Amino acid sequence: MVFNMNQSISPPKEQSEPWQKTGPQPGYYKLPRKEMAGYSLVDFAMNLVFQCIMMYITFFYTDIFGLKVKDVALMFLLSRFFDAFADPVMGTIAERLNPKHGKYKTYLIYGAVPFGVMAVLAYTVPDLSYAGKLAWAYITYNLLNILYTVIIQPYISLSSIMTADPDERTKLQTMRMMFAQSGGVVVALAIPLLSGFFSQYMTLARGYMLTTACMAVIMVALLFYAYRTVTERIPVHSHEQKAGLKDVLHQVSHNKPGVILFLLFFGVYGFNTIQSSSGVYYMTYFAQRPDLVAWFSMMNVLPSVAGVPFVPALCRKIKKKGTVLLGLALGAIGAGMLWFVPAGSIGMMMISRGVSSFGYGILMGILWSIITDAVEYADLNTGRRLTAIVMTLIGLGLKFSMTIGGVIPTMILDHVKYVPNAIQTAEALGGIRMMSSILPCIVMVITFIIFATFYQLTEERVAEIQHKIAVRDGLITEEMSE
Repeated sequence: MVFNMNQSISPPKEQSEPWQKTGPQPGYYKLPRKEMAGYSLVDFAMNLVFQCIMMYITFFYTDIFGLKVKDVALMFLLSRFFDAFADPVMGTIAERLNPKHGKYKTYLIYGAVPFGVMAVLAYTVPDLSYAGKLAWAYITYNLLNILYTVIIQPYISLSSIMTADPDERTKLQTMRMMFAQSGGVVVALAIPLLSGFFSQYMTLARGYMLTTACMAVIMVALLFYAYRTVTERIPVHSHEQKAGLKDVLHQVSHNKPGVILFLLFFGVYGFNTIQSSSGVYYMTYFAQRPDLVAWFSMMNVLPSVAGVPFVPALCRKIKKKGTVLLGLALGAIGAGMLWFVPAGSIGMMMISRGVSSFGYGILMGILWSIITDAVEYADLNTGRRLTAIVMTLIGLGLKFSMTIGGVIPTMILDHVKYVPNAIQTAEALGGIRMMSSILPCIVMVITFIIFATFYQLTEERVAEIQHKIAVRDGLITEEMSE
């Protein structure tokens, strides 16, 4: 017998249901605002640590930790190969296990403290030889990525069993992304400003470590709070028929929308990683305004917070696909504008970064709303609802984006003979300028072309898929839906 999420339950009796329904369809529940906020706080909390890595880890490794640029590039590249195995394994574990504290939300409390501790260790500069420091960086960076996966992969699956209502899911993901981008704003200001403040009393390296420790403590507290506020309403029985490697490979070869969404995530997060990691170099060396690094980094995230709330209205007006394409176009335009800004035009630098950030905010509001469409597609075509595996494969695009955002910029820096903490040559400044503008622009243009050409899951198609699943599983009849 084949089990899937919808097939394993009968429609509950209305009088026994503790949750408010939004429609007669199975799993259509209204989410209380407190619960939506609690769920969204997870991404705010995770971004307090994750954005420390996205925005500043490359600069930290090259200019503070003291690693050679080419060694950092190689480390980032090898780490992505490791993620290619680690992430699907975590998705499989999440499907195979059924913890008593919650199918997916359990990992919020299991992973919180270890993730926070590893973040602090990643920003710790040990008194070791160069080889020892390099080994330390490899170990702490990769363990940090593993622990991030332990939390985030089950977390992104969690929303699919809180409610099946697409409108409620869109509201949930919109609020989530507003919180997530707000976490980025906090980090953009906190890392350079707090570490600079602490460096008055200690080394800059210790200032970075102490700032990260503050972020980690807040993150742990918020994850424990979020665990208590979210509810898993829709039972999942994937653990009764064990998922394995063949299911992962089947999704790669048979879930075309999932593959396109992987490429979308890869491009969008690659774009953001490039902009985040290059900003500190751009302002320090090209603009020659290291005092404005925090504010330039803030412009990489603050306008995105403003962009997220527009998503529901945009979806109604130009549909989900049109909303994605608009976000990609704005990101490309903003990044491209920066290439034409001279070194002294600080205002235009901020405006250019703000335009691309606003587009990125639109993307953050819509990407996580359409990710469940690939889960529905897979359910219809395989008869099994392996949410964590499907979302893990798509989410790998986020991890692999660090290859673009970490490896390519560091390769550019190495190629143009960048020297940390020194006056840069014209060649080096050109490389910094190019990786801050032309490179992210190209990434967005390529992503735009791929998504516009190949993604076919419209709202009407998804509704049709959901209907077929419900009929197939005996939850409704053709007569009921007419």
